[in-house]
Amino acid sequence: MSAEQVQAKANELNQEFGRFDPEKRHIFQIEIPNTMFTPYLYDSQGIEIALSNSEIDTVFWNAAAPGMPTAGIKDFLEYLKNKGIRTGVISNISYASSVVAERINRLLPENSFEFIITSSNYIFRKPNKRIFDLALEKAGLEPDEVWYIGDQYECDVKGALNAGLLPIWYIGAIDLPYTEDKNILTVKTWNEIERYMGG
Repeated sequence: MSAEQVQAKANELNQEFGRFDPEKRHIFQIEIPNTMFTPYLYDSQGIEIALSNSEIDTVFWNAAAPGMPTAGIKDFLEYLKNKGIRTGVISNISYASSVVAERINRLLPENSFEFIITSSNYIFRKPNKRIFDLALEKAGLEPDEVWYIGDQYECDVKGALNAGLLPIWYIGAIDLPYTEDKNILTVKTWNEIERYMGG
């Protein structure tokens, strides 16, 4: 089978699930991890792959979106570390959590993230309150003690608000049209947040 045929099948399944539709993606609050999606996709077409699920995720993700740190993020994380401000990650992603952690740690080797929570590992996707509550439980913090920085308005900003966290909307990496919300602290660079924190 060709890559195009396999992708056509993946597109068919994703359309059936309602995933990745820009109009509805933010209301899709249950994750379908690749550890379930990928075996069905390939087995249903008689394709055998001699790689583990995490290896498949790594190969696919690196080819589809190699990733790179946004400008200033390393300095910002160093600033937070020096100030003793604790950090963690909540990510809506279908890739295996080990693959996500490997990428984050490879691209940001000096990070001090206490945890990396992925929807692929914990069922729920932002803006569902449950995934934010899980992070609070792991951190041992109350909602009003936490700032949450994210780039997706519907998932990150609204989700953090609904969970009682203070949202900061980072638009420095957004490549789609957006409408600013004057009620939300919105920043284009990481050092804007640092300045806001009194750095």
